[in-house]
Amino acid sequence: MSRQTNFPLSFKLDRSKTDSITFLGYAAAYKPSEVSGLKRLFYDRSKPFTKRIPYWNTFTVEAQVDKPRAYLIPQAWSEVITLLKRNGVKLQSVAKDTLMTVSAYYITDYKSGQRPYEGHYIHTGVKVRSESQQIQFYKGDYLILTNQPTNRYIVETLEPQGVDSFFAWNFFDSALDQKEYFSDYIFEDTAAELLKKDPALRKKLDEKRASDKAFADNADAQLDFIYRQTPYYEKTHNRYPVYRVN
Repeated sequence: MSRQTNFPLSFKLDRSKTDSITFLGYAAAYKPSEVSGLKRLFYDRSKPFTKRIPYWNTFTVEAQVDKPRAYLIPQAWSEVITLLKRNGVKLQSVAKDTLMTVSAYYITDYKSGQRPYEGHYIHTGVKVRSESQQIQFYKGDYLILTNQPTNRYIVETLEPQGVDSFFAWNFFDSALDQKEYFSDYIFEDTAAELLKKDPALRKKLDEKRASDKAFADNADAQLDFIYRQTPYYEKTHNRYPVYRVN
C-alpha cells in the first residue's frame, strides 16, 4: 500500500454488466389486514419458488486521485489529528514557522443529506478545484508523508471527494462559513471605482448580466459577483484546510 500511487475515491454501479444468482423465495400475495381491514402484503409459504434474478456487482471508478508526497494539516484540527493517530498514521510535527508552496482545494459544490445519519449530515457529490498557493504554516502543525502502510486510510479520509472522508462526515464544515462580507451601501462606491479601473471585470459583469436575467435584476448579486473577483474577498472561504505537498 505504501507504493500505490493512484487511489479510487468513489464508485458508480455499472448497470450495463449483469450477472445472475439463484434466488429462493415465496410467492407474494395480498390479503385483508386484521389491523386496518385494507390489503396487506404477505408471502405464501405454501408456494415456494426458485429462479434466477439479475445481480449487479460491477462498479466503475467515479473519482480518483494521485497521492501527493505528503499532506499538511494545521494543528487546530485536533479532532482529525487524534483520529489519524488512533488509526496508526505517523505524523511529523513541523519544527518551525514555515512559508510553503502547496496545492489547496476549494470546495465548489456538494450536497448534504436532509436527515442526519449516525449524527452527521453526510456530504456527497463533492466537487473541488485546485490552486497552488503559498501558505504560512506554524510550529506544531503536522506533515503526513504518504509512504506508509496506512496510505489508503490517509488518502481516502483526507481527500474531500472520498465517500468516507473527514469532509464528508462534517469534520471541516467550519471552512464553508463565510466570516467576512461587505455592506452594500459602502461597497457600491468601491465596486463602481473597480469597474472603472478594470475593463476585464466590467466585461465579465456585462456578460453575466446578458446571459442571466435573474442576475441582471438583482443588485446584491451583482455586487457579490464583483466582490468575489477582488482581493477583499475572504481567501479562506471554502478553502479545504488540508493541503497537498507535491
